[in-house]
Amino acid sequence: MLLRRMLPSVVFSCLYAFGLLSCGLESSHYVDSPTLTGTSPSASSADRTLHYFSFRTAEDTSSGTFVCRGTEIYYRIYNNVATMENREASIASRDDASKRDALVSYGYKTLNLAGTAAPSPLISEHNCFVYIRLADYNTSNSMDFQSVICTSSVPMTRYNPASTLIGIPRRSVNQNYGFDFGRDSSNPVPVSSDADYSSSSATSPGTYYVDAYAVTVGEDTSSNSMSYSGTLFLGSVSITTADSF
Repeated sequence: MLLRRMLPSVVFSCLYAFGLLSCGLESSHYVDSPTLTGTSPSASSADRTLHYFSFRTAEDTSSGTFVCRGTEIYYRIYNNVATMENREASIASRDDASKRDALVSYGYKTLNLAGTAAPSPLISEHNCFVYIRLADYNTSNSMDFQSVICTSSVPMTRYNPASTLIGIPRRSVNQNYGFDFGRDSSNPVPVSSDADYSSSSATSPGTYYVDAYAVTVGEDTSSNSMSYSGTLFLGSVSITTADSF
């Protein structure tokens, strides 16, 4: 009889302490999501100077054995803008806890760097502003719009040499492959077998669409378990084989 009376209290205690310390359940840790700075780019915009991603990384929530590792960037290339927008809507409809899983299931890959294997996560700095331009634009006249990943203490709308350079963005399928599609052998146009490319009926031949998301990553070093924030949609850009370099 005593056991029956105690059982509800034990169950309640376990439920109350879920995710904390009781009942032998694995602990979970909270990581803040990155935040947008300004407006996100749209693939429909004809102004190539606006085709960059800009956001702010989250605060460092490291505590004890839990380490906030930084921010990862997920991207995918499309040749059909409607397919990309449908995927974006599907991901947006998920709850925060499952959005990163949706990215992975849809084949989104993590952004790479030129000449070296990218660190994981890509950006280790906390509470900083990030500027990412995937493809060069008009670099024969100015280096303001070169492809680059950099961080700064203030928001950026173009490359600033005084910022902290993370590297030059490259595709996940090959650290030598850039996003200046069709420009040269180091920037081949995507093919259907590429893991970072979703190929269907082209909206506009020679035009490719890339959307991107940022996710904060943490790790419990005592158990090697990972924690992820909700995903931040960074926007979408279009890149054409006729773009001016």
